Amino acid sequence: MLFNDDTIIALATPPMGASAISVIRLSGKQSIYTVDSFFISAKHGKKLQNQSTHTIHLGYISDLIDQVLISIFREPYSYTGENMIEISCHGSQYIQEYIIKLFLEEGKGIRLANPGEFTFRAFLNKKIDLSQAEAIYDIIYSENKTNNEISLQQIKGTLKESIKSLRTKLLNFSSLLELELDFPEENNPSLKKSTLLSILKDLQVSLNNLIESFSLGNAIKTGIIVVIIGNTNVGKSTLFNQILQENRSIVSHVSGTTRDSLEGNVILKGIPFRFVDTAGIRKTTNPIELLGINKTLKSIKNAHVILYLFEAYNGIEKQKKIIQTIQTLNKKYPMKKIFAIANKSDISSFKDFCNLHSSVNRIFDISSKNNQGINKMLDVLSKFFFDQFAKKRIIVTNNRHYEALKKTLEEISIAYNALALNNNISIDLISLHIRESFRFLGQITGEITNEEVLSNIFSKFCIGK
Repeated sequence: MLFNDDTIIALATPPMGASAISVIRLSGKQSIYTVDSFFISAKHGKKLQNQSTHTIHLGYISDLIDQVLISIFREPYSYTGENMIEISCHGSQYIQEYIIKLFLEEGKGIRLANPGEFTFRAFLNKKIDLSQAEAIYDIIYSENKTNNEISLQQIKGTLKESIKSLRTKLLNFSSLLELELDFPEENNPSLKKSTLLSILKDLQVSLNNLIESFSLGNAIKTGIIVVIIGNTNVGKSTLFNQILQENRSIVSHVSGTTRDSLEGNVILKGIPFRFVDTAGIRKTTNPIELLGINKTLKSIKNAHVILYLFEAYNGIEKQKKIIQTIQTLNKKYPMKKIFAIANKSDISSFKDFCNLHSSVNRIFDISSKNNQGINKMLDVLSKFFFDQFAKKRIIVTNNRHYEALKKTLEEISIAYNALALNNNISIDLISLHIRESFRFLGQITGEITNEEVLSNIFSKFCIGK
């Protein structure tokens, strides 16, 4: 995005036809002067140019099109860091369009803002860094409490400060290496190999913590995927419908009714979950049913959580097979949270099963038909992720940040391994990898960036932001 030092205007609130109020914002050196020329104060003779920052003034837009409130924000104490005006008018689409058209046609040097241009100017004027700009976009489109909290923390600068701290450590490390290059004959205790390795190790740990948080952060941002699997006709669709509290999936006594994967979204403890009802897994030659089973296997691969559903009243031999299946799932998907769900407990005794197979970590006793035990299961499921979220001071949710952090760690790891394994390693070579890691971190905050990245980020914003 190219920056022009002119005055821009845009509607800051959604153009939804009719509402109680709408907000039109302007930014640029001449914004206060320009609005003043069209403003008639309710207190005759009052000029906006003479008013202090962060003050609100009642009056009319010329031609008496509407009674408005004018909010003044003087540079640098504004969102963009420039002089800004926000016009609060009534939410008529006619009034919105009239005021904007009036300024565009009769105002001097005013143009319609590009998407995200107000935030872009805030970035250029160092009011925010690039990670905060992206967090502003995320908070605008946040749909639940947890995503809102994560975005707000990043707007406050938690990630920014963490990256700043890492870059400072890299800069200090680089300074030590430069000292060795300039004065190799000096016996500097700071340049002991163990000291240098310790600094790099500390950086690796910090980076790993941020990188590992992305798994949780991305899951929360897009919705934690919970796939319901099991044999045919064990009650998967009934459980799915009970969780969603609506009849989304067909329930039938005929095995193999579910041929496709169905999804539904639920918010638990402020965290978004995406539940997936799948086709039952069994041996079959039916090509359509096979297609559904293949989709089930794909859903398992993409899931964060697996709910393995089985019938509680099966005989001992079948119960042994169930235990084997649970253990196989744990072994095959060690990074996924797996819940074993014994269904149809309303027509069976479940205690013997629990006592007999204590080797299984956690089995829930439910009746999807009668809606028994489901809330308890959902409470445990949501608490697990809520506790994970609560433990993390900083959670990475942005894929661009994640990739940059991985590249940073890769460069530091190369430097660490080279230093650890080779006593005669070139300091120039280590410095090269440290500079690269410094550059990758700078891409997160926008201290090092390019036109394509900036355009991609800010073009996603609405025009008034």
